[in-house]
Amino acid sequence: MAGITDFKIYIPPYRLNGDLISSVWGRGNKKASRPIMSFDEDTNTMAVESILRDSTWGEIDVDALYYASTSFPYTEKSNASIVAEAADLKSDIFTAEFSGSLRSSTTALKSAAESIKAGTIKSAAVVASESRPSYPGSPDELSLCDCSAVLFIGDGEKVIAEIENFYSWSEDFVDRWRLPGETSISSGDAKFIQDYGYIRQTVSTVEGLLKKTGATPEDIAHVVFYSPDSRTSRAINKKLGFPESTYLESPVVERIGDAGTVMPFISLIETLKKAKPGEYIIVTGHGSGGDAILLRATEHISNFDFENDLEKALQKQISLENYGKILNNFGINFEEEISPFTSPSILWKENRANMRLLAGKCKVCSEIQYPRQQVCNGCGTRDQWDEVKLPRRGKIFTFVHDYLPPSPDGYITMATADMEGGGRFYAQLTECNKESVKIGMEVELTFRMLHKGDGFYNYFWKFRPL
Repeated sequence: MAGITDFKIYIPPYRLNGDLISSVWGRGNKKASRPIMSFDEDTNTMAVESILRDSTWGEIDVDALYYASTSFPYTEKSNASIVAEAADLKSDIFTAEFSGSLRSSTTALKSAAESIKAGTIKSAAVVASESRPSYPGSPDELSLCDCSAVLFIGDGEKVIAEIENFYSWSEDFVDRWRLPGETSISSGDAKFIQDYGYIRQTVSTVEGLLKKTGATPEDIAHVVFYSPDSRTSRAINKKLGFPESTYLESPVVERIGDAGTVMPFISLIETLKKAKPGEYIIVTGHGSGGDAILLRATEHISNFDFENDLEKALQKQISLENYGKILNNFGINFEEEISPFTSPSILWKENRANMRLLAGKCKVCSEIQYPRQQVCNGCGTRDQWDEVKLPRRGKIFTFVHDYLPPSPDGYITMATADMEGGGRFYAQLTECNKESVKIGMEVELTFRMLHKGDGFYNYFWKFRPL
């Protein structure tokens, strides 16, 4: 039976804190804190981060990628193909995107499990990534969370939680929405949405699954659901009527904020940590109706390594101390606009090198060269190369701080690193202040957005400190 075999979470290190917001706008919860992505991140780069987290090249072997988000960078163009390419998934993979609703992630999970059950695929990565926009100074500025999580789905002995049944229903309901081109989320009356949207629809979704499966509340050990805030979470707990032990002691929304489509996945991951073999779990997705999925923990969950949980994803935290930098991160500034040009044909031609980081290894002297040229730097042999994957980690050989290009930091750091196993790589350094950069510093490659070129996104790899 299809089920969860593994999972990973990515939380950006930067934090937008309530005391900073309060100092700027004179309001807001000073104790609040939310993860916020860097200026060179988006939902696609965060999706890649979650898939590759603590993995080596070629380690992830899946037949399909199901990608859910309400904040895709591209409205018309495949985002999933970008993620699959950068995550080095095989080229004959099936990709699908799910959007338009906060329950897109549970819909994607349901679709992946049904495809495995039908025999059309053997395994899948179901990734949810979210960065919902908000106006500066609005309540959403502190409540929304940027993050990503992936569930790996398959069958066999590696399954730690079997997906046993589903229930879905639909109802046109106007709660929160965003029209094309708008830069923030709109919402209706808060009390009405809470009572007749989040609470009523979540309860109806869970009750529908229980009725369909014939299960009783006593059969269920754990229940997780989407909630935009802790107050609504507690109200849903009370209305559902399950024992307190059924719910997470510390809801995800209280720890990181409203994670949108990612919320059901992270909540499920946190629940799996305390689940025992044979226990039943319900996970729901909310949005104009709902999805409910019934899972049963297997005996393999007892020996599973929960290293890639929320606690580890939250280990690195960097507080943003300047509100102007936040505005710069989101392009709200008055600097000179620079529009770099990128040729789509050249991007396509160099795709394998740029996205999959394929270098050349000389057949004569084994010199690794990136990007691959005609002549080997080591022995001078011409056009004698094997294609190899460039390692992801290395040590800085040299670096320079450049103050001319536009950047929220006022400078960019360019570094050359000697990579593990051979080869050198030249790239920008991110998530690091210039005072801490030094020769020999250990770095790893992370997939980021360079800029918009001729109206479309240009992705490449940057260094960040280990």
